[in-house]
Amino acid sequence: MKFGKLFKYSLFLFILSLIIFFILTIYIYYFSRNSGLEMIYSFIVPICIFAVSMLYSRSIHEKGLLRGIEIWIVYFAVVLLIKVLLRYPAEIKILYNGVILIMSILGGVIGVNMKNKNLKS
Repeated sequence: MKFGKLFKYSLFLFILSLIIFFILTIYIYYFSRNSGLEMIYSFIVPICIFAVSMLYSRSIHEKGLLRGIEIWIVYFAVVLLIKVLLRYPAEIKILYNGVILIMSILGGVIGVNMKNKNLKS
């Protein structure tokens, strides 16, 4: 495990998620009259975690399954930390976090198996 790269990609995950949440919020607030678009919020984190775990495992070049789990552990630890520090009363959704874990693992496996032009086999 390379903590430097794990920290870098975990930070990238949170920044990417915040940017997408911000853009979507601005769009819905100013331009959309459809309240059905609000369900898109539940898809942002799985898509972001998929993309980041794919990038992370591609940069490490080994064990995509474990790299995906590492990204998910960091995500889940931050969610738990925020929940405890802010005393947020909502429950943690097991099914939703299971889907996020699967997306993270899938991104890790796909990322490690992607062809990288810089690598010479």
